[in-house]
Amino acid sequence: MTAPLSKKPFPLDALLVVGLWFMLCLIGTVSILVLNEGKFTYTLDDPYIHLAVAEQIASGHYGINSTEFSSPCSSAIWPFLLAPLARTPIGEYVPLILNMIFGGLTAMVLLKRARIILPENTAARVVLCWAILSSCNALGIVFNGMEHNLQLLAAVVLVEGMIRITESRDPGKWFWLAVIAGPLVRYENLALSAAACGLLLFTGRPKAAIIAGAAALTGVAAFSFFLHGLGLPLIPSSITAKSDFTKHGGFMNGLPLAIERSFMENRGVLLLLFTSTLIVAGLTADWKTPRGKAALLLAGAGVLHAIFGTYGWFNRYEAYIYASLLFALFALAPAPGFLASQWRPVHTFAVALFALVISYPYLKALPQTPVAANNVYTQQYQMHRFVTGWWKRPVAVNDLGWVSYQNDQHVLDLWGLGSHVALEARLANKDNSWMRDIARDQNVGLVMVYESWIPANAVGWTKVGELQLHGDCVSLASPIVGIFATSPELVPEIESLLVDFRQTLPPAAKILVRSEARAALNKAAPARQ
Repeated sequence: MTAPLSKKPFPLDALLVVGLWFMLCLIGTVSILVLNEGKFTYTLDDPYIHLAVAEQIASGHYGINSTEFSSPCSSAIWPFLLAPLARTPIGEYVPLILNMIFGGLTAMVLLKRARIILPENTAARVVLCWAILSSCNALGIVFNGMEHNLQLLAAVVLVEGMIRITESRDPGKWFWLAVIAGPLVRYENLALSAAACGLLLFTGRPKAAIIAGAAALTGVAAFSFFLHGLGLPLIPSSITAKSDFTKHGGFMNGLPLAIERSFMENRGVLLLLFTSTLIVAGLTADWKTPRGKAALLLAGAGVLHAIFGTYGWFNRYEAYIYASLLFALFALAPAPGFLASQWRPVHTFAVALFALVISYPYLKALPQTPVAANNVYTQQYQMHRFVTGWWKRPVAVNDLGWVSYQNDQHVLDLWGLGSHVALEARLANKDNSWMRDIARDQNVGLVMVYESWIPANAVGWTKVGELQLHGDCVSLASPIVGIFATSPELVPEIESLLVDFRQTLPPAAKILVRSEARAALNKAAPARQ
């Protein structure tokens, strides 16, 4: 008789890191579904921009509208990854699935290194992995629906490859992919690719450094030439519109402000603290050794983010650099074998406390994640429903996303992410008449905007009503969307459609129309007298 096959138990550290990761992702997803009456939405409106572009890519076009090219995505590669399933029933869930997978892979890379650093201490390995994951908001950015978990994975794989180089080992095939393709996920990863190529150069592999660096730059350049071939600027509109250097009149004016922000904001100060600690670690380890060089080069990437990068936007922009620097600090700062031989329970407690302190803004935001998703459901998704189910004609907005996704009608983005013409006009003109002209040229009759962003009344449009969010406003720029008609003749029709539409709204969304607002004012006037 053949003996039964013995089953190898699932390692406890993998269960508490990777297994717990997917369990927390599932809990977050279910929480959103419950709060949204069974409809899943992301915590931001931005992922629906990528999904809208992915729909166009699947149809052989690039942009938001099928009649014009545009570059509203901050990632070169992300909408292409979404494109194959973009027009299928599961298309809108693909970013969620990918982010869960990429985050799980990141956890696996961290755990594999933790097993080398602390081979005999399961609790310490688990705490070490979760210290890094929580300190870079890995779980929170799953539900943002953007490319940041892929960026995070590329960053961690790249740093792991650099650590292997310091150990005189092969960095692995995924290291090369992270160096070359990382900047296509997000441009900020160019700083990490430069650090990796620098280490290759300074450890006697100049040919590999030149080839990898050239390949990374070629990828970015190829995307820029792709945009240029479509008649667009070399840099995506999303980057131009949000850049401090654009807002403040160029590099020389924007540079001091960018550095000042890094010294003034809590997240920036924390980045500089990580960077400074890594510099000290690199110098202490002797900067002439591979370990010292790796630490200093990664610290240089931190400095570049302090100058050119940004923070926030629902805790996503700094995730990759925090993970890179913290991973490097744990793996490169101590001498090899030091942690394994000197580690005590008090050190596990200290790491856990350290993670709680620096992760506090992210941990505080996690319970708000379902509420943030519900904000998008209550406002942006309802705008989408009204435009596609009631209005069914061209519309103008200033917060591009759900309104453009799964919508075959023309969408004019007055902020400029989805329209290069509008972006140029907004940045160049102090006179807001350009909005009226573009809306007329594109046959727009309905405008739905934040009035703090777009002075629609000053343009001459007639306010018909408001879509109001009642409850906590966590991830939206404003709880109120102003609804306008571009011509007086359209006012009765739009008001009638709004009155009909509001019967289908969720409890937290309210629509107040023009006639009701006037009646309320008239009723209140005698009381004031």
